[in-house]
Amino acid sequence: MTQELSRDSIRFPSSGHIWVPRSGGRAAAAGMSMYSPCALPAVFAQRALYVAVRVLGPRIMPGRRDAWSDPIESEVWEAFVDEWHAAFGAWDSMALYRRPQRGRTGCALLLLREGRGVGFVRITTDRERASNEFAVMSGVHAARPATFRIARPVGWGSMDGWSWIGTESVPNYPLGAVRRESVRLKVIDELAGILDDVLPRASSVPRGWRGSHGDFSPWNLRTEIGGAVRVIDWEDAGFAPPGIDALYGGLTAHLTFGTALPTSTNQEAVEWIGRVLMSRRADDEDANELNSRLIELLRTVPAA
Repeated sequence: MTQELSRDSIRFPSSGHIWVPRSGGRAAAAGMSMYSPCALPAVFAQRALYVAVRVLGPRIMPGRRDAWSDPIESEVWEAFVDEWHAAFGAWDSMALYRRPQRGRTGCALLLLREGRGVGFVRITTDRERASNEFAVMSGVHAARPATFRIARPVGWGSMDGWSWIGTESVPNYPLGAVRRESVRLKVIDELAGILDDVLPRASSVPRGWRGSHGDFSPWNLRTEIGGAVRVIDWEDAGFAPPGIDALYGGLTAHLTFGTALPTSTNQEAVEWIGRVLMSRRADDEDANELNSRLIELLRTVPAA
């Protein structure tokens, strides 16, 4: 029997794409951790608010008081909820994240028990990508990487055109963003080597292509309070021209932190990233939105 959940939430942050539970300070603060600011002022502000909400409760949290509705068809939602209880054990509330980028679909959920995260679930319409992501994360986790951490995969499922993939919860406090290029490049180097072994290489994959994360941005490369690096969101992992993670990481770091743009790359990487950005770009996206800005920046990077 599907458990009846309270849907009373606070929509956070200003864009309102995260529904944070109002059941208590610990749960509300944990839900805030789904927001991933990168600029230092926003990171510090989030951490200060996190502490205040833990102490004083959700009443002090800014945002519209609201109630979320099922993010997918109710019949499928109820079946998935039962599967998540089987996979993660008991939980009593959740935070809901809807992607703010108009060119990207799906949602994510942080499952909470007494305000503590017990699991993280992402819902998608692409069954093949969900299956691939679960296999990739399982292989990367088993490799025990030295330069970064990855959440342990727990399970995945599919029904009526919807799929879910679940992992253990990452720490339920605001994570920081990796700012140093040297750290980013060390992670990319180890990650590529692991993915070369984990990913099945079809005969159609060009010989020189490397295993790549595919979305190596500051919001997917986070730091814990102790300094450990977390790599999240593996749905775009696959073989690609060498250099795409370094190029995309450099472009997004420039937009986020104002760091220097990559000084050079290869033409294959430029063309690959260009196609990815165009596929994520909404038809009516204006020049100030993320993908459009990245496309313009990409044109300025020298390619050989």
